[in-house]
Amino acid sequence: MNSESTRDDSPVIVFDLGGVMAEISHTWEGAAACAGVSCSELGGGSTRLNALPEFDQYQGGKISLPDYLRALAAFVGCKQEEALAVHNGILVVEYPGIADLVKEIHQRKVRTGCLSNTNEPHWECLALNGDYPSIHSLDMKMASHLVGLSKPSHEIYQAYSTAFGLDPESIIFFDDYQVNVNAAAECGWKARWIDSSGDTPAQMRAYLSELGVI
Repeated sequence: MNSESTRDDSPVIVFDLGGVMAEISHTWEGAAACAGVSCSELGGGSTRLNALPEFDQYQGGKISLPDYLRALAAFVGCKQEEALAVHNGILVVEYPGIADLVKEIHQRKVRTGCLSNTNEPHWECLALNGDYPSIHSLDMKMASHLVGLSKPSHEIYQAYSTAFGLDPESIIFFDDYQVNVNAAAECGWKARWIDSSGDTPAQMRAYLSELGVI
């Protein structure tokens, strides 16, 4: 049988998570404040998460959780037993309106998924245990720490398409980092940048309406 005749090229909506579906703290000061942990190495500034090299290493599955937490505790200046709380302080809440958007997409029988640079504790909360119900309800989920690849590497987009048997041109992708959007587009995905400081569900709804998906 001709493989072209069996390929499912119906649209698939793939979301990044933090900054697209869920509000997150983008700085260690914000994460520490959310966790209620005092950190001696943090002041009133805005220390980006990736200022700690081990953060990206951990999300890429390159180092263990204990090694990462030791590095984090030293970096922010907290007790080692407080480091996990600081790390989990990055997660805040699903954006208002996300639940309605995902529900409508599923009611229209459109497939969904996510592709996220994340890590084991956050993946557990976001995708597995139901704390973030809209994310939990997505169909095809992939995370950087599970495959040892990270956005914007082309390999992770290709791995996603292959793992779920998708035509890259069928994938509609939303991400709040332009470099990730550019890489996805280079892999044939319909990729759109989302401004995390604005109404993210409204931005996605407008693009999906433009495409005739909803």
